[in-house]
Amino acid sequence: MPFDFTGRIAHVTGAASGIGRAIARAFAAAGATVVATDIDGDGLERLAAELGPAGATRRMDAGSDADIAATTAWISDRFGRLDILVNNAGMAILEPIAAVGDVSFDRQMAVLLKGPMLLTRYSAPLLSRAEDGAIVNIASIAAVIQAHRHAVYSACKAGLVKFTKDAAKEFPAVRSNVVLPGFIDTPILDVYGKGEALDAIKAEVARQVPRGRLGRPEEIADAVLFLCSRHAAYITGAELVVDGGLTSTPLERL
Repeated sequence: MPFDFTGRIAHVTGAASGIGRAIARAFAAAGATVVATDIDGDGLERLAAELGPAGATRRMDAGSDADIAATTAWISDRFGRLDILVNNAGMAILEPIAAVGDVSFDRQMAVLLKGPMLLTRYSAPLLSRAEDGAIVNIASIAAVIQAHRHAVYSACKAGLVKFTKDAAKEFPAVRSNVVLPGFIDTPILDVYGKGEALDAIKAEVARQVPRGRLGRPEEIADAVLFLCSRHAAYITGAELVVDGGLTSTPLERL
């Protein structure tokens, strides 16, 4: 299915690596001008070299109210419009509920839930003026399954799914959808371990996935581009699970 985003402006958060990088590259390849934001300045520099004139990068902490407000104003001043917002910036601090402290709780809530809410709020006026404004939030299958030490992360992702549906209702001129990736082979999986220990965990997860492997960042990018395209013109408030079938089978403990 060909995608053509020529002339459209897409803001992708958390774009310096992993899923965000794949999404930014896919939009640029499809003709969009990509505003790529991330807290990782070095990663943004590398991405900027890849995107060339199709990209504009800006350092932004997706958990900072001030950064989000300033970045949205910057996009408005520089481009005068915004067609697509992809709330992808993410992080994870895995710990049992008994060990959760204010710092880890507040930081995850800020990046994973409050950030997308503020970006939606500040971007909605621009997106509402677009011919086919679209928001895609990147949640996780953690929103719908139970996993060891994921309580806060899962709560944030479940909240993001519900927020997406409310945004679709509140801003009817903007299509708002959410993608729930499964285990995608990106650097965020480092929270599970390093070296051989991480390799063993990846192999164990892949064994449980009906497709027999971890997902690729580009496969999430394909789903995002579809939801932002004319092919999804009547889709809003929807959840799209991209997990190789993992949630369709009884899960062993993760």
